[in-house]
Amino acid sequence: MTARSISLADVPALLAGAEFFSTSAAGEGIEFVGVWLEDILAHTGPVQLVTVDELDPDALCVAVGLLGSPVPMSELPPSGDEPEMIARSLAGRLGSPPAAVMALNAANVNALLPVAAAAVLGLPLIDCDGMGRVFPLIHQTTYELAGLPLTPLATVSTGHDLTLLETSSARAERIARSLVRAAGGWLLCGIYPGPAGRLREAAIHGSMSRLIDVGQVLRAHAPSTMRARELGDVSPWPAFAAPSATPPQDPDSDGPPPGPQAAHRLTNAPAERLLRALSEATGARTVGSGRVVEVGPSVGQAVYPGNPINTVVHDQDSGRLIRLEAYTELLLALTDGALTAAVPDLICLLDKGTLRMTGPERLTAGDQVSVLCVPAAPVWRTAAGLALAGPRAFGYSLRHPCEEGR
Repeated sequence: MTARSISLADVPALLAGAEFFSTSAAGEGIEFVGVWLEDILAHTGPVQLVTVDELDPDALCVAVGLLGSPVPMSELPPSGDEPEMIARSLAGRLGSPPAAVMALNAANVNALLPVAAAAVLGLPLIDCDGMGRVFPLIHQTTYELAGLPLTPLATVSTGHDLTLLETSSARAERIARSLVRAAGGWLLCGIYPGPAGRLREAAIHGSMSRLIDVGQVLRAHAPSTMRARELGDVSPWPAFAAPSATPPQDPDSDGPPPGPQAAHRLTNAPAERLLRALSEATGARTVGSGRVVEVGPSVGQAVYPGNPINTVVHDQDSGRLIRLEAYTELLLALTDGALTAAVPDLICLLDKGTLRMTGPERLTAGDQVSVLCVPAAPVWRTAAGLALAGPRAFGYSLRHPCEEGR
């Protein structure tokens, strides 16, 4: 990322970072949005990235994000006029046009869409967001915790159906979800309109910069230095070769090939280097690493949008079983039945073969993965934060590990 801006050259790192902070929910559709964003930036030029303190305290700021799924967005693509329609709708209701754009959540496609909206509107993008990850509901935000009104909420569909909602946060969620189904699977929304001065206490600051920094770490540790994008591949990841069945051997050694333990260390060395780099960049800790032994539906009741999925990883070092519970996003990690990581902290999966972030819906038995836990923003570990987005908010009768001793 160049100083104070996001340019066309930053899109691959933006995509990689968006996958990392998606808590393993990113999949099909995100690369389409990346191509769309590239086309926009190629025409508009870079987007200015600013802090809240650089704006007038009374400047109107609007969060932009997707409601629904990026998969139908790739099938029913946006025209590019949607951000202008949202801005006009909110300006008509509030009496002034937006002066800056911010992210609803700097993860998955919602890390890309605010950049596109800022570029189309010719506005600066605020280096902040309201989640620091992915949550399923639009009111599970630090904006909500700080009392920033969610509405008026402007939405626009692929058919340019424009709506403006003014109601409570919870009711806005229910109405908007019904609109998503009627609109074909996705809506672009302008949400949490308010003055920049209120964002000082309401937002998670530095989110967009952090996301791109992490994306650069991921791309720097990819298995090949050849950039797939330079060969016309739209993937944010460099090309990689399939792992060799023969363990690598030290070229300076005249001895026989390494034994099983040494070979294990050699073949896992790239993944271990990446894990250390991610730990330095995000504060992540490794819950465990090993082979996926089970992927299937969870016995838990679906209380939020998404598919309950249960994944079990056999940790190669301890021999313990790590069970991961997800509603699209990973929510819990239990090691031999003991809770070791939980929402609102981020639980991520790294594919050790490709060194790319992955998720339960893209895994099969036998895949080698590392389970990471990234600490959430401190506000999420408060009593109010845990009530809105902790384990109990998702229907689990469990206390977050940070609550032990309270």
